[in-house]
Amino acid sequence: MKKIDLHVHTNFSDGMYSPREVLEIAKTNGFDVISITDHDNLDGYRNAVDIASDMNIELVPGVEISCLHKGKDVHILAYYIDPDNKEINKLLSVIYQSRFDRANMMIEKLRERGVNLDTEQIYEKAGENNYLGRPHLAWALIKNGYCKNKYEAFEKYLGEHCYAYVPKASPSVKKIIKAIRNGNGVSVLAHPYTLNNDSYIFDIIKYGIDGLEVFYAKCNDETVLHYNEIAQNNMLIRTGGSDFHGEGLDEEIFKCYSAPEFVLDELKKKRGSNAG
Repeated sequence: MKKIDLHVHTNFSDGMYSPREVLEIAKTNGFDVISITDHDNLDGYRNAVDIASDMNIELVPGVEISCLHKGKDVHILAYYIDPDNKEINKLLSVIYQSRFDRANMMIEKLRERGVNLDTEQIYEKAGENNYLGRPHLAWALIKNGYCKNKYEAFEKYLGEHCYAYVPKASPSVKKIIKAIRNGNGVSVLAHPYTLNNDSYIFDIIKYGIDGLEVFYAKCNDETVLHYNEIAQNNMLIRTGGSDFHGEGLDEEIFKCYSAPEFVLDELKKKRGSNAG
C-alpha cells in the first residue's frame, strides 16, 4: 500500500519547514506520494521537484488557492496545474499582493491605536515569500506582549468585529474553478467542514468543482462519511491530506496519516479526463 498525503505546506506559505525538510520528514516516515499545496503560490512545489525525484517520492503538482463565496473564505486545491500556466500565475500574483497589502493595512490600523508591531520581524516570521496573514500578526501581538494567545489576538485586534480588521479581496470560487479547468488541472474543495454550511458546498458543485477533500486528517469518522456521501452522490472525486504546517501535534498527525490509495487513482483519472 502506498502512503499518500495530498495536502502539505512549506515555509513558502505558512508552513514551518522548507520543502527539503518536509520531504525529509516524509521520506523518513515512509511516504510514497506527496503534494505540496502551499497557499496561493507554486514556489514551494517548484523548489521540491528535484529533491523529491532524488528521494524517489512522487510529487503531485499542487496549490491551495484562496477565494470567496458569499463572503465566506473558501480554499480550492488545484492539482496537476501547469506551474507555467499564465492565467493561474496571474491570479496567484493578484491574490498574493492583496494578501500582502491587507496585512500591512492591518499593521497600520493597529499602529494608529498605539499597537506598534515591527514589520521586519513579521516578514521574517512569514517565511520565504513574505506570505503574510492574520496568524503572523497574532504571533507578533503575542511576541510583543499585547496578547497572551492567538484567541485573544483575534478577539481583541484581528477578528471581523475589530477596528484593525480589513476584509479579504479574493476572486470568486467560480472564477478559480474555471481557471483551473482552463489549465487542465483538477479542482478540489479543501476541508469542506470549515464552511459549516452544506448549501455552500452544493453551490460550489454547481460551479463545476471536480472533488472534495473527504479524507481530511483532522475530521472524525462521522464527518468523513458525510462528505464521502456527498462526493459519491454528486460523482466527485475524493482526496485526502493532513494539511501539515508543522505546529504542535501537526507533525505527529502528518507522520501517521495516509489517504486511501484509491484517492490517487481517482485524481489521476480525473486529470486524464480534464486534459482530454
